[in-house]
Amino acid sequence: MDALVQLVRNGLCCIKDLKLFPDTLLHDPSHTTLYYNLPEPLNKTTPLEFLISACQFYAFLFVSLSGYRLIAGGLGKLRRMTRLLEIRQKSKGDGVADKIVNDSLAQEGSAAIRSIWVGANVFGIGVSFFWLFANSWHVTDTDWIGGLQGLIHALTIMEVGMLPLLYYMIKDGASKIGKSARMEAFADGLVACKGDFASTVGGKDLLNVESYGWTQKGGWSPFWAESAPLSPDNMVAEEKMLTKELEKIEATVSALLADAKKKNDTNVEAVQKAAEDAAGDLLEDARKERFEGFMEYLYFVFNFIAFYGYLLGIVVYYFDEATLKGTYTGSLKLGMSNSDSDWYGNFAGDFMWTVEPVFILGSPTMLSWLKPKKKKVKAD
Repeated sequence: MDALVQLVRNGLCCIKDLKLFPDTLLHDPSHTTLYYNLPEPLNKTTPLEFLISACQFYAFLFVSLSGYRLIAGGLGKLRRMTRLLEIRQKSKGDGVADKIVNDSLAQEGSAAIRSIWVGANVFGIGVSFFWLFANSWHVTDTDWIGGLQGLIHALTIMEVGMLPLLYYMIKDGASKIGKSARMEAFADGLVACKGDFASTVGGKDLLNVESYGWTQKGGWSPFWAESAPLSPDNMVAEEKMLTKELEKIEATVSALLADAKKKNDTNVEAVQKAAEDAAGDLLEDARKERFEGFMEYLYFVFNFIAFYGYLLGIVVYYFDEATLKGTYTGSLKLGMSNSDSDWYGNFAGDFMWTVEPVFILGSPTMLSWLKPKKKKVKAD
């Protein structure tokens, strides 16, 4: 839904930028005041700006809410990870299962911190959309809510909030592509050893927090990977669940590393067979992971251009042409005048944020197009 609203919002902004359909009611403010007499300067709002403002208000509400949820969820999870890690510190276990659990808890703790940080930036971007909403109603022509300077401050907050998100797009893209290669190599290994890690050189070292999940059909999702409330419901129950999860991992790891004497054990055979069967799904997951990695790079390109474009509007607000002439800051305008920089920068941002949701919404279809076709076997 968010991507669809983004597509509509910025598509309408592009229509406004390019002044498309000039002779239609979209650009006639008199149609906005047909049923209600709006005061100055709200009566300047055109139906097109009204539609844009509705989408901007949606972004204000739901992007802000998303940011809040990321912060609250991250704080709750971080507290849970802290509690569980304190419990684990009391344990003297140093086996494969213990390491898997400890590493998973540490990773989820890092993910929680990232969630808080990303949430704070997303929340700032969401709140800033209120000034864009107000600008569509020409409120920024007055001194209400800070006027034009308030709008520029809001845009500045959005730009600052976008910087960490741009960084994570690059980081996640590289991480996903690298992970896909590891998944493919591990899947080949699973098929070769048929889930029997004891028969593989260094088999014990191959099992870690990442690869353990790959041996499970459908993946591995421990209870601590889920979001947690800010106030723990039952810490005693969490400790029991942690112990139970550890026992389950120990049993699975033991079966995967079972020696030849235990080959006839039904449980060992079932676990190793499940691991071997997981290889097929793992190859498909690796393909999806690689695709998502490249898409992250593509989203970075879209958002960096948007970031740069909207930045120009802030630059030309604070500095006139004479001040910028011959400076490094002035070179950001790429030789354009202040007015041209403002228009082209704004249009570049609107256009990139129109194209991005098209790819977001179309990514499942694109992924299916890239799926390798099964070779048909001719019957004799």
